[in-house]
Formats: sequence, C-alpha cells, structure tokens
Amino acid sequence: MTKAIRQIRIEGKIAFVPLTKGYTAIIDADDAWLVCGWNWCANVFKNTVYAARGEVTTGKKKTIALHRVITSAPDALHVDHRNGDGLDNRKSNLRLVTRSQNMSNRRVNQNNTSGFKGVSWNKRKSKWQSQIQQNRSRKRLGYFHTPEEAHAAYCEASARLHGEFGRTA
Repeated sequence: MTKAIRQIRIEGKIAFVPLTKGYTAIIDADDAWLVCGWNWCANVFKNTVYAARGEVTTGKKKTIALHRVITSAPDALHVDHRNGDGLDNRKSNLRLVTRSQNMSNRRVNQNNTSGFKGVSWNKRKSKWQSQIQQNRSRKRLGYFHTPEEAHAAYCEASARLHGEFGRTA
C-alpha cells in the first residue's frame, strides 16, 4: 500500500507545501513541479524549522532539504534564507553562500544576556565587550560602558566584514 501524497496548494505566484507537525512551507508556484511527488516533513530546530524529505539510496538514509532542491545547490555551498525563515523557500529569499557567509546571517544566540548580537559582559573588566567572527576567526572589537556602545561597534564591523550577509539583530 502506498502513502497518499499531500497536495500542494497554489495561490497566484505562491505554492504552499504541507509538512508534518502542522507546518507549511512556501515556494514559488513555478517550482511546485520540483517537489510535488513527495511528502515533505518539518525538521524542527531551536531557532527555525526547515522542510525536508527522506530518501534511501544504496541502503543509506539521506535527508533532502527543500531549499537545496529549489536552488539545485552543489554540496560545497550552503543555502541561506535571507529573512531567517527556514519555511520561506521562494527563490527571492534563497541564496547560495559559503559556510562563513551563512553564519554571518545567524540571529542573536538564545543564551545572549545583553540582548545584542556580538555583545557580552566581561566580568574581569566590568565592561561590555564586543566581538565578531569571520572565517572561523574571532575579532575583539573592544570594551564599552554600555551594551548599546558595544553593539554599535559590532554593527560597524559587521557592515565592513560581512556586507550584505551581516545580520545585526
């Protein structure tokens, strides 16, 4: 007995791909043909949800991410969701990037206590410190009296180092 394939709903230029766990991914309607033959699942992570499907080839189970199918991404590159929404898989929201560029577009960590990306309290100096990472290398930007000053330093460095890939919030 074969499983019924969940139907993709098309409204204008957007297609809605039903996932498991009550989630729905959105894609461009003209990409619906790429994904219509499978049931897609919601892969839930701490900061976002991605759409994926499983595949078994040569006895090994493999996860196929929807955003990689849409972009035909080569193995050497990552796929970045510009707006940070892993369920928004429209081509205008996806771009091929390096690992470093993808990491630059991360949101502020959940365990962040300052409320600002790149800013943390330094107990030893009793000041706010700002630091940024590029190509797996951490650069210290200095110590500041307020978290806002430290964040301003981070924003300036992000614009210079990360360019269009930088996310400051």
